[in-house]
Amino acid sequence: MPKIAILSDIHGNLPALQAVLKRVAKSGAEEIVFGGDLVGYGASSRECVDLVRRLGGHCVLGNHDAYTKAVADDGEECLPEDWPANPVWAGIAHAVRHMDKEALEWLWDRPWFLNLKGAILAHASLSNPNAWHYIEDDETAAPTLAVLKEKGIGVGFFGHTHQCKIFVDRSVGVVPKRLSEDRYLIPEGAVCAITVGSVGQARGENDERATWATWDPEERIVEFHRSYYSHLRAAREIMEAGLPMESAMRLLPESKRIFNLKQEIYDERTYRTERVEL
Repeated sequence: MPKIAILSDIHGNLPALQAVLKRVAKSGAEEIVFGGDLVGYGASSRECVDLVRRLGGHCVLGNHDAYTKAVADDGEECLPEDWPANPVWAGIAHAVRHMDKEALEWLWDRPWFLNLKGAILAHASLSNPNAWHYIEDDETAAPTLAVLKEKGIGVGFFGHTHQCKIFVDRSVGVVPKRLSEDRYLIPEGAVCAITVGSVGQARGENDERATWATWDPEERIVEFHRSYYSHLRAAREIMEAGLPMESAMRLLPESKRIFNLKQEIYDERTYRTERVEL
């Protein structure tokens, strides 16, 4: 059975998606699936959706993807008064403005779940998908673990939190084995909820790299991956698109945020010498 690359929360970050896809090509993965939230925050939602579709379009619905429907149907008048300064709603409005009707309808038609070999993929919690609950600690993971156990699925992959973590139902008596820093063996019978990070806006670490995962259903190994990309280019594009500075700031590690962001991303000398691995 082929290894599967799982990419989630692209959020309109084309430089990150392009860099990760180059890494995927070298990872041994023969299939790519997407955990939702292709749009929002970043400057290139349309381009990211187009690229995912060209790659087969195996993608679940994310909350940002779903939010575009209300804006497309009712117009920007449905947004809160301060939406231009709000990273979420400004990104949604930008996506709707720059995507054609056919692409938007494709986005809205994404399924809630995808069945993978030996696992399931969803954007957020399985216990109440419409509520977009986060899986971020043992307490919030418990309802989803209960669904995985009840349905006999065992392994679930999720986005939404933008962090790489594994949550386990220890009551079944089978737990993952850590093979190295980012590789885990998931034994048969284990019940795990695995959040795969974010390609477009990783969170929780002082680290600008895009995060994603691979799943080998035959060996039952999950591996988290962290890929460098041109985060300064992505931040610059956000600023040039007129999106909130906060969306650009989120792409930079804390050590970068002590500088003036606008000066940083427009300094061509910095831009040409930034650290990028492809």
